[in-house]
Amino acid sequence: MNAEEMTVTVAGENVPVTVREFNILFKLLSYPKKAFSRSQIMEEFWDIDSDATLRAVDMYIAKLRDKFADRPEFKIITVYGMGYKAVI
Repeated sequence: MNAEEMTVTVAGENVPVTVREFNILFKLLSYPKKAFSRSQIMEEFWDIDSDATLRAVDMYIAKLRDKFADRPEFKIITVYGMGYKAVI
């Protein structure tokens, strides 16, 4: 991941991500094995005035999982009752 360019490259291949997807992925991968609740993710990456619900986080996690489904380097898993974490 290149934080300055906000790009993700895996095995030499660029994986297109939005700014919000990049930020969520960067957060999860910066703290592997640490679970983050939907609320923690939302508070960090959505504006206070946003009308988005916690389900918006689920949508972004689903998009990230789809984009990296064929990449064995890491997985984003659900920690039931808590939220999400990356496992490298």
